Amino acid sequence: MTKEIALEEAASWFDRKISSILSKPRSMASKHLDTIMDRVHDVKNSATRFDYSDIKEPDVYQNYATTIFNKTTEIFDDIKTPEEITYKSLEDFHSSSTNQVESYLNVLAKYLTWLKRDRSYKDKVKNLDRTLSRLKEELHKFDNRTLASYIEVEKYEKVIDDIKILQEAVQRKKELETEIEAHSDDVKRISNVIEEKQNELNELKSHPGFQQLDDNEKELLQMEINISNKITEIKKLSNKVMKAADTRKIEIDDNTREIMRALVKDPLEELVKELDGYSGIKSTLNQLKEISSLPAIQMKKEKLERAFENIDEILDDGILDIQKRAKFLIKQSEAINQKFKEMEMELKIKKLSDEIDNLKIDRNRITLTQRRELDEINDTIKTLSKSITTRVEEYIDEEIKLVYS
Repeated sequence: MTKEIALEEAASWFDRKISSILSKPRSMASKHLDTIMDRVHDVKNSATRFDYSDIKEPDVYQNYATTIFNKTTEIFDDIKTPEEITYKSLEDFHSSSTNQVESYLNVLAKYLTWLKRDRSYKDKVKNLDRTLSRLKEELHKFDNRTLASYIEVEKYEKVIDDIKILQEAVQRKKELETEIEAHSDDVKRISNVIEEKQNELNELKSHPGFQQLDDNEKELLQMEINISNKITEIKKLSNKVMKAADTRKIEIDDNTREIMRALVKDPLEELVKELDGYSGIKSTLNQLKEISSLPAIQMKKEKLERAFENIDEILDDGILDIQKRAKFLIKQSEAINQKFKEMEMELKIKKLSDEIDNLKIDRNRITLTQRRELDEINDTIKTLSKSITTRVEEYIDEEIKLVYS
């Protein structure tokens, strides 16, 4: 059964669940921290023997010694154990403590060189070296034993860390949503203007002339298909005739060649160019029939017969209605386009479209930064939430659902 856990309580809830798992490594780490701090105290205590600050007129060696005492106090007072024991806090403690010791060694390297020239400081230097070596040894053990052992349970603490990150992400999400909502009036104002402009644009685009132009284009396209179906074999025959003319096997005049080429390339366009009754096409087709009987024109009998059937149909005004209808549609479309030109329809549509696009950009910019961050936050929340619940089930065998308030 899935257990619902409020996100704000999830970290403490899981910490209680794993407390028994972490109690031993935390106890060991705590004891080792105490040992290290004892070694730190030993170093500071050893350094007190270098304190000559109460002498009114110290010599140069005493000045060096007092400097060592002051630096020891200054550096080692900064070494403090973490308030909460976690792998991260222990790792940070070890890193900072090691750096402090290294810094201290650099100080000693400068001043002990001089003090070693005076045999009266020999025991003090040895004692400080000894306590410092013990501290370094404990830090080394801490790294190789305590941290190395503790890292085995770090995965449990990582769940708690991720819960805290998830809490921060959810909080940031709320802040972003509040920021976005704060701009809602500006967004609404621009949206209203966009809606008004869009209505104007829709009204222009809904002019019946546009529908008529679209219908005419579709009907003309269908006419092209119908004509092409009627002259498929005529096209093949025309190509053979023009090829024979190119090689001078036969003779055809330029006008006939031009009409044949037009029939092959765009028969509807040629049909519309012709006067009513398309006499030019008919004349060309009659010549085509005559020429096709010449030896220079080689075409399979059945294809030639189909070509003749098509030619006869066209000669018998088989596409006259198409011609009349196409001319009407083209003239009608030209008249509509001319009217639109007078109305500056294209310019008005473009102007409105540009205004709408620019307004949308302006509206989008108002909360663009917040929405981009919100998208990233939502991805983070989704990914983290799934990862946390999966690991909780794996680590403590409890299926949970995180609830955000």
